[in-house]
Amino acid sequence: MLEQMKKTILAHHMLPEGSSVLVGVSGGPDSTALLHALSRIAPTHGWKVAAVHVNHGLRGENSLGDEKYVRTCCEHWQIPCHVEQVGVRQVLAQKGGNKQAVARSLRYAAFLRVARRVGAECLALAHQADDQVETLLMRLIRGTGPAGLAGIPATREWRGLRIVRPLLEVWRSDVEAYCTRYGLTPRLDESNRDPRHTRNRIRHHLLPGLESYNSRVKEVLFQLAHLAADEEKHWASLVEKEARRVITDSGQQWFEVDSRAFLELGVALQRRVIKLILNCLVEDDENETVTLDGVERIRRLAMSSDPSGETALPGGVRAERIYRQLRILRAASAARDEEGEKMAPTRLPIPGEVRYPAGRIRVWTDSRPPFSPTKDRALFDLDQLEAAPVVRPRRPGDRVQPLGMNGTKKVKEALIDAKVPRRLRDGIPLLTCGEEVIWVPGVVRSGHAGVTEETRRFLCLEWQWENDAPDQGEP
Repeated sequence: MLEQMKKTILAHHMLPEGSSVLVGVSGGPDSTALLHALSRIAPTHGWKVAAVHVNHGLRGENSLGDEKYVRTCCEHWQIPCHVEQVGVRQVLAQKGGNKQAVARSLRYAAFLRVARRVGAECLALAHQADDQVETLLMRLIRGTGPAGLAGIPATREWRGLRIVRPLLEVWRSDVEAYCTRYGLTPRLDESNRDPRHTRNRIRHHLLPGLESYNSRVKEVLFQLAHLAADEEKHWASLVEKEARRVITDSGQQWFEVDSRAFLELGVALQRRVIKLILNCLVEDDENETVTLDGVERIRRLAMSSDPSGETALPGGVRAERIYRQLRILRAASAARDEEGEKMAPTRLPIPGEVRYPAGRIRVWTDSRPPFSPTKDRALFDLDQLEAAPVVRPRRPGDRVQPLGMNGTKKVKEALIDAKVPRRLRDGIPLLTCGEEVIWVPGVVRSGHAGVTEETRRFLCLEWQWENDAPDQGEP
């Protein structure tokens, strides 16, 4: 096992010399063997190895036993150990959902917290070759495209953290042999035999049945995943190029696609562009909810002769067709609903204050101009406003007519031209009058209801960034 692990690390350039590596350890055979093996070879490469154990609180005394085992191993091997408690049952009671999916989401969030706290650049996880084969079969059963055949990636970047899987080319039997050789006594999770879980049925029933047709079926499926991964690397640059051409606008939770340009692509590229978009929107850390069925439903929506329509997808995503525009959006999660209520369209309080993620708008009236207008300060003739001003979040396709300009431009383009960082753009509200955007705080004002010498009531607006104003040099 150790030699194959070393080859995998080298072949995929997983762990540069001197890396700080956080190892996810459940206490089972795979993660225990991974932690033990990495700690043995770490001094040779200057790696700083630490362990993180997530107690999901689902198995009572057994969960406490797993935690104690991991702590004991780390103490014996002189490895820093970090334990995180997560409330899977509490989340299920409050929001519902699939228990395994919720546990995985909370586990990854815990990994990220600890990695940031300890300054780890890499997160090492113990998925091995049997896991790869089982994942491939799960995706085939649920429905997937060629990209899904690539299975679990050996390495990937995730929220500023490099996830690596040094055991991905090591079989479970070799891991168990390693544990026996070094006297490791890992914990066994009885839920790994629960037939209610699809992966367990594949492991204990489907694969043994397939082996009756081909005794090497696992090796064949593993090789298929390896070949598919190589194919996907070849496709990646082409897909990104075509995606940039057909995506006309986007935000943190939505993409807008020109359906006519999209349909000019070959079918294979259509599917890959959609999958690229869905992977950006779906919050499932393994992206297992991005299925071929979901991709095809979006393609059918784009091809439909009906100029309008919509379809809901797993993972909290929906797609909608509005004439030539195809919009793919992430529905707000329960955690975002509260923020969504605060960011719902609201009548401008005069006087008052409106708070948004990126900052706040102070509102008052005056009989004379109290300041000279700037990007952060705007004056309107209150008597020239035909309707009550409304503050709302930015929407796909929003346009503004900048003061002094004959035509309009997309609000997104105005934000980019003003060098507002991407991370702040969706946190900036729009001020509208009727259907017209009349002010993008900190960015641009329209010519609507402009002040003149005849103005008697000035509507005064001041935008204050939540922290400091964004660095104008930041992309």
